[in-house]
Amino acid sequence: MRVHRPHIAQPLYDLLPWLYGLGGLVVLALSYLRLKGWLSGLLGLAGLAAVIWGLAIGLRRRDFRAMRHEYGGDGLPPRDQDGGAST
Repeated sequence: MRVHRPHIAQPLYDLLPWLYGLGGLVVLALSYLRLKGWLSGLLGLAGLAAVIWGLAIGLRRRDFRAMRHEYGGDGLPPRDQDGGAST
């Protein structure tokens, strides 16, 4: 069985948690500047969720990389060398 490994540029992949957090902070600031209405609350919740998501992803990646470094390997099953399905 082949494992699908999505490919994304490493610098972009490492930047994503920071972008989530920064986007969340921008949305939180917009929510604060819009003092009244339901849209302010909705923006606040979305911004808070994005900041928490960025922190969670960043911390999870840091822990995964530390564990991978400690135990060695990349944590993925080995690829088939012949390209066929193994039984």
